[in-house]
Amino acid sequence: MRSLLAAIRTENTKLYRSYVLWGTLVFFLFVTAIRVGEGDWNTYLSNVVFMFASVFGIVGFGVVAGWTFGREYADRTMKDLLALPVSRGKIVAAKSMSAIVGCLVVVLITVGFALLLGLVVGVPGFSMDKVLHLVLQLLIISAIHLFMCGPVIWIACVSRGYLAPMAFAFCTLMVALIGGPTRLGAYLPWSIPALQLAQSGGAVFPLEPVSYIIPIVVGFAGYLGTWAWWRWADQK
Repeated sequence: MRSLLAAIRTENTKLYRSYVLWGTLVFFLFVTAIRVGEGDWNTYLSNVVFMFASVFGIVGFGVVAGWTFGREYADRTMKDLLALPVSRGKIVAAKSMSAIVGCLVVVLITVGFALLLGLVVGVPGFSMDKVLHLVLQLLIISAIHLFMCGPVIWIACVSRGYLAPMAFAFCTLMVALIGGPTRLGAYLPWSIPALQLAQSGGAVFPLEPVSYIIPIVVGFAGYLGTWAWWRWADQK
C-alpha cells in the first residue's frame, strides 16, 4: 500500500506540473465563459453540461488520460519507470487514479467557475432544484466518460505514445455526434452521456440499464487490457 501511495503521489506531481491538465482546464473555462450569456440558468447550465457530455468529456478527458500513459513512451522514460521497485500493476493503478482525479478536479473547478460566473453576470431564472439536478447529471456524465478512458489508455500503451489516443478520442467524438441521434445511439458508449442529458428531464437515470452497463464493461475492458499489456506485452 505504501508503494502504491508513493506511485500515486509521483504521478500526481507529473500531471499537475504538466501543461496538458491546465491547458485543458483553461480551454474548459474559456468555453464556459463564452456560453454565459445564453438565456436563463437552465439554458446556460444545460449548455455547459452538454459540452461535458460531448467535447469536454470525450476529447478533454481522453487527452488527459492518453497523455498520462503515452508520455512515458514519448519522453523515453518507460525503462526508468519500470526500474523502480514498484510492481507494474501498481504503476498502472497509480496512473489511472491520477488521470481520473485530475479529470474530476477539472470538472469541479469548471462547475464552480460556471456557477460563480453566472451569479456575477446575473443570469436570470436561478432555481436551486434545477441547478442541483444539472450538477448531478454532470457528475453521472463525467463518471461515464471516466469509464470510457479505459480504451484510450490502452491505445496509448499499444501505440507507445499519446498521438494515437488523441486521434481515437476525436474519432469517437465524431461517432457520438453521428450515431447519437440514431437507434444505435443508446448502445454506443460515447453517445450515451449526451442521451443521458437529453432524456433526463426529472429522472436521474432515464436510460435503459443496458445503456449504463455498456460503458462500464467497455471501460473495465480497457483498464484490464492496459494492465495486461504492461504485465505481459509492453517490453517486447
